[in-house]
Amino acid sequence: MLAAARERWLETLTPYMLLLPAIALVAGVLGYAVVSGTVMSFYRVEVWEPGEPFVGLANYIALFRSPGFRNSLTVSLIFVGATIVIGITMSMMHALVLNHTSVGRSIFRAIALIPYLVSGVAAAVMWRFLFTGDNAVATQLMDMFGLSTVSWLADPDRALIVVIMANIWFIAPFATLILLAGLQTVDPELYDAAEIDGANAWQKFLHVTIPSIMPMLSLSLMWLSFASFNMFDIILPLTGGGPGRSTEVLAVYMYQLAFRDLNYSTGAAVMIVILAINITLSAIFLRAAGRPDNDR
Repeated sequence: MLAAARERWLETLTPYMLLLPAIALVAGVLGYAVVSGTVMSFYRVEVWEPGEPFVGLANYIALFRSPGFRNSLTVSLIFVGATIVIGITMSMMHALVLNHTSVGRSIFRAIALIPYLVSGVAAAVMWRFLFTGDNAVATQLMDMFGLSTVSWLADPDRALIVVIMANIWFIAPFATLILLAGLQTVDPELYDAAEIDGANAWQKFLHVTIPSIMPMLSLSLMWLSFASFNMFDIILPLTGGGPGRSTEVLAVYMYQLAFRDLNYSTGAAVMIVILAINITLSAIFLRAAGRPDNDR
């Protein structure tokens, strides 16, 4: 009996032991950065002066009083909100199409992931070619249809639209992959039962597909929000946060504070704000994913 209990204990403990090296590595790298940044945000770190006096919440108070921070927070909320709404809609549509593709399914799925495999800087350069200059694709299309040419990246509103489009193109394929994996786990008998009950295509999607893939849907939303709030490598090469500060999201604002103004303390405070927003949104999405199971 003791041997059986020991065997069950080892069987239960083995998966956690196998995960321990990866967890230790992540905790060691990210944990150190988060703890160091949190501590730094409560001090005044001066590059040219020795000593780091403790200032408490002074960095956070100065941060929330800063017009630049409020502007970046507003831009980030618009940027992330538009990315989530448009990105999850396009990812769902793309995943549904790929799930029902029978001819060349593997090829189309591989093609769908190409944007995710491109580096952020390379993607930003490509989007600059699309919208900058007389030979840009957008300019050529507008000339083709007899429309007046506009400078997309020189206009604040249009530049934000371009940045949102580039961000969706860059990160949405991974959300598509997650949703596609969820769609492939849905039992076809559920659709047959719903069809017998007289459900149409929209009702089957709403009452069968969505509840069945809710964990994957929540994970996709987490990915889109997390990647967008931390997006830096698309925006800096594409617009640099401009024109003006119209595309200066929190990640770019943090970079400007820390590496242009050498204000590491306030930059660390921005990092903590981004982390808090990401944790809050992740908790909301995880709670939404657990509701169907709890309701049943």
